[in-house]
Amino acid sequence: MKITVYCLKGSAGKTPIAVNIALDRGYAVGTNEPYNLLDRVIPENRLLTVEPNEAFPALPASIDVVFDLAGMISRDASTSIISAVNQSDVVLVPIYNELKCIASGIATINELKHHTKNIVVVATKLQKQKNEAFTDWRDSADFKNIANVIGQLVSPDIPIFPLKFSKVFDTIFEREQSIAQLMETDALARFSYRDVATQFDALFTFLETNYAR
Repeated sequence: MKITVYCLKGSAGKTPIAVNIALDRGYAVGTNEPYNLLDRVIPENRLLTVEPNEAFPALPASIDVVFDLAGMISRDASTSIISAVNQSDVVLVPIYNELKCIASGIATINELKHHTKNIVVVATKLQKQKNEAFTDWRDSADFKNIANVIGQLVSPDIPIFPLKFSKVFDTIFEREQSIAQLMETDALARFSYRDVATQFDALFTFLETNYAR
């Protein structure tokens, strides 16, 4: 399967999502950011870097890859982004509950709709607000606001998955291990990261079920 992770807003969670997929599922990683930290955690033979104005090569179906993209389709990075999106089975758009990020997420989806129908939003950095009590992160105020805005201003049919805020996204770079791998080797991590691991599993199961060829 080929997956693109893309949002116009920086710090939305693109790279942590892409790296966790790569480490956990053995995917290669493609990026259009020449200056990145991916080579710290991704082996050289599984990392493909192009310039923003350079197209990714057409990769065979047998290669699973996640594209971690920056820039704008409508500007200088259009060649790299479009070449990745056109060969991807699905595009993940991470959005967190902040006005600029939601606006950028909407703009991202509107750009992508000209190139693919397969768009999934990941509501990132979800946190419990004061006096909030729930067991399902879809019931959080952060998730509900993102879902409501996307549903009203873009489409109610776009799937949206929750991903809570967690320091594990720093740890996967420090330890060069996926969330699942960290949980296998650390008893405390098995408890601390279980919610975010369950959310990742639910997201990936959905992608495999609906978009894998």
